[in-house]
Amino acid sequence: MQLRIYSIILICSHISLVYAGPAVEDSVKSYMWGLIKINPKPKIQYEPGYWKDRIYHPREFHHPINFIPLELRYGLSFTGGAGDYGQNMPTSWIKYDEDFGGSHFNAGKKIAKFGHQLDIDMLKLNISNLILNTSWLDMNTGINYRYSNLFFPDTIPMNQWGNINPNWNINRKFSPKLSEFSLSHALIFQWFEQFYLNMRYTWGIARSKFYLNSNSNDNNPIGWGPSTSYSIGLRYIFETEKNYRFAVGLDLKHSYVKIKNIDDPNDITPINRFDLQDYGIYLTIGSFYGGDLSSGDNAKEYYYRGDFIESKKIFEEFINDNPTHSNLYRAKMYHQLSLKKIPYQLFKEGLQFETRGMIDRAVDRYMSSLQNADSTLSLEINAHLKKIASFRMQDAEVLISKGKYNEAKALLNKTVIFSKKAEKEMPRFEALIMMGIGEIALTYRFYDKALQLFNDASKKYPIFNRQINAYRFQIAAMMVNDIKDINDPGEIKLAIVSLEEAKKLSGLGTVNEKIYQELKKRLTIIENLSIRYGIDKRMEEERYRRIRLNSATIKIGMTIPEVMDIIGKPIEIIHEQDLYGKDAQLWLYNLSNDKNLELSFFDYKLFKIE
Repeated sequence: MQLRIYSIILICSHISLVYAGPAVEDSVKSYMWGLIKINPKPKIQYEPGYWKDRIYHPREFHHPINFIPLELRYGLSFTGGAGDYGQNMPTSWIKYDEDFGGSHFNAGKKIAKFGHQLDIDMLKLNISNLILNTSWLDMNTGINYRYSNLFFPDTIPMNQWGNINPNWNINRKFSPKLSEFSLSHALIFQWFEQFYLNMRYTWGIARSKFYLNSNSNDNNPIGWGPSTSYSIGLRYIFETEKNYRFAVGLDLKHSYVKIKNIDDPNDITPINRFDLQDYGIYLTIGSFYGGDLSSGDNAKEYYYRGDFIESKKIFEEFINDNPTHSNLYRAKMYHQLSLKKIPYQLFKEGLQFETRGMIDRAVDRYMSSLQNADSTLSLEINAHLKKIASFRMQDAEVLISKGKYNEAKALLNKTVIFSKKAEKEMPRFEALIMMGIGEIALTYRFYDKALQLFNDASKKYPIFNRQINAYRFQIAAMMVNDIKDINDPGEIKLAIVSLEEAKKLSGLGTVNEKIYQELKKRLTIIENLSIRYGIDKRMEEERYRRIRLNSATIKIGMTIPEVMDIIGKPIEIIHEQDLYGKDAQLWLYNLSNDKNLELSFFDYKLFKIE
């Protein structure tokens, strides 16, 4: 029996794979009005194990079905259990009194064994989730009520039984009308979003009347006893905008009842026990709360689609929010797998950006991948970064040759971040840029600026000294040609120093030696002129001061600045304060014949001259 059930489950799972499909459907073909959908060839390259997971672990992180307020079943049943296909009643299905010697009753014709049942489950709670925190299996327990009766019951052999006891000779139809009160336990396996399998077991107490009375005044024996039932069914789920959802489906059910406690005070039946076995099929309608997918299921979908970054992030949230989940260990496993595969995802994205020519974004992905990459992946990433750096350095040289120095510098600055070769070559590029800018300065005859740039380039990358010396000689020659127009000794000094450095490195030659000597002569002339100009300027300032002294007169009442404009600063100042805190000063000046000029100030005004 169990083998048959598992076979049915496996077949249903293969047919209904579509309901566990990816969040975004690819090319889907529908058959039988959309009941069966097949993905002939997925466009998305899933991670290995995707389809195995879809079959064995499709909803392992789902929210449990917490509460089933009501399930209603109604259907047809057949009472049997013996013979071919269980269509006959067992020989021992009815027990009689010890002194009974009449014929046995076998429930009559086949049609008399058909009946109907109403089965209601109420207030079913998920015990396994409350106690064990399980989520892969929902086990709900609640209260069950079942009512059953026969459609066309058959008449007991009253004449034969009446020969034994006149009380038994009454026209009655044997029609056990059952009322059961039980505990209902249901195991719910929800592999797919739209379907779930329900396996149910009930046990409780059944109460039954014996006869369908032709005369309502007849006393009807009553019995009671234990009852059990087993059922299995498939449900289809209807989504709603509310917190609860509806499900409808079919159930196959087997129930067993033992009515062994008989209440027959008037002795109107020889029956002291009977057992009923019912087989039925039922239409089921119910409502429930929970059972929907969780963030863990969403994270696993990202994992199998290759988005390990998003998978890692969502799994972290799921682990933090569900610390007691029964499949928490698998969530942690997926989280660790995502961490290991993130570098490969970043590398793959980098390849895609590189193919599209989006090099900056490709480098960003490669660098992020390199942080946690293993040795094999690191070699691959470094190979791509090396290739990108090589191309960029070539581009930088082209930009420098075109005079686009800022663009070249920006490109190189982005490259040295990930390339040691570019970092090693950076001084050479910086020297090239300085030399290029120096050429521009030389074009506009900014000799000092050009020489300074060439000197910096020489310090940055001495290998270029031969070219730089050529520029120095060129500048010196140009300065000799413009010697009459150059009055800044700084420029000439810079040129002379540059030539002296070139002389130490490679010598000047006859022509350049003449230029060197000419520049030194010009510098001497300019410096002599500067010295003479300085002396004349100081003498002119002294004459002007003396004229002011001779033409101006110091008067009582002048302020300190006015006095200082006429005779300048004193050789000594003596400060004092009076009783009221006002300032008093005595200024001393040297005069001829060893005499001093004394000026007295009170409150910053001249009031006495001696």
